[in-house]
Amino acid sequence: MAGQYRQTMSVRPPNLLKPKSPVETGASVLDGEIMAEMASSLGRAGRALEAALTKLESLSADPDRPEDVQQREAVLQDAATKAWALIIQYELCGLSSQKNLVQRYRIPTEIVARLGMAKR
Repeated sequence: MAGQYRQTMSVRPPNLLKPKSPVETGASVLDGEIMAEMASSLGRAGRALEAALTKLESLSADPDRPEDVQQREAVLQDAATKAWALIIQYELCGLSSQKNLVQRYRIPTEIVARLGMAKR
């Protein structure tokens, strides 16, 4: 093996596994704040929808009493508005499966129909 040399190959770990620098940049801090705010606003929208759906479930409209029907209609519209707000916030966070939201929050068919969504 005279005259031949041996080549060695060095392997670097991926950047993902590299230890984080103790000094954070302004951009990384801002990114963290944005992510935290997105999660927080998504949680607020979800809790608002849950409260509206709970209120809707507690109402039973008597068709013979117009005031009951009007009250239920107002609560139903409020729940639909809050469901719409949650869907918008969900999509702004980069999530897209509305089916998951309908299942997770058990959004009633009448609200799904108001939003123009196909319940699959």
